[in-house]
Amino acid sequence: MRKLFPLRKRLFSLPIVLCLASGLTGLAAMAPVEPFSNAANAQEVKLKIRGSGLPVPRFVTLKFNEVNMRAGPGREYPVLWAYAKTGLPLMVEAEFGAWRKVVDHEGTTGWMRGSVLSLRRMALVTEGSTRIYRAADPQSQIVAVAEKHALLELQSCPASMCKVASDGIKGWIDRAAIWGVLKSEILD
Repeated sequence: MRKLFPLRKRLFSLPIVLCLASGLTGLAAMAPVEPFSNAANAQEVKLKIRGSGLPVPRFVTLKFNEVNMRAGPGREYPVLWAYAKTGLPLMVEAEFGAWRKVVDHEGTTGWMRGSVLSLRRMALVTEGSTRIYRAADPQSQIVAVAEKHALLELQSCPASMCKVASDGIKGWIDRAAIWGVLKSEILD
């Protein structure tokens, strides 16, 4: 049995700006989209203004090792965070032209240009020492243990277990132990 370790680097550096800019004209009326909406929240407005046409919310990943999260949809807005890990999953909750309003696994929200994001699906382990099983059954053989913050390729997620891969290891992990798939989303 092999052990998958977390990221060696911090996922992001210290914040450069501690407060959001006030006066985000045209954006103050946006209603955030809950990542795990139920039937009662299904009527919420999902902001897409000249966006990609892809569904919102959805998960994406970082294309590059150095990506800035900004306070608003434009380079004129201050940088809130600098992310430093290719493949880190983020949830898109709104679109404004070429910009995507994203949320990370800790709930931090900001804007990134769509060109720095990929549709490749990855999962971030959010619980420590999470088992990866040979089959989609917790009674099957354990093939690896993934530590908190380990990045795994997300291959499918048909039910409560998701198929993942990393460093030649393939197996199934509990959906509740990862960030990178919507609660009601089915991936085949």
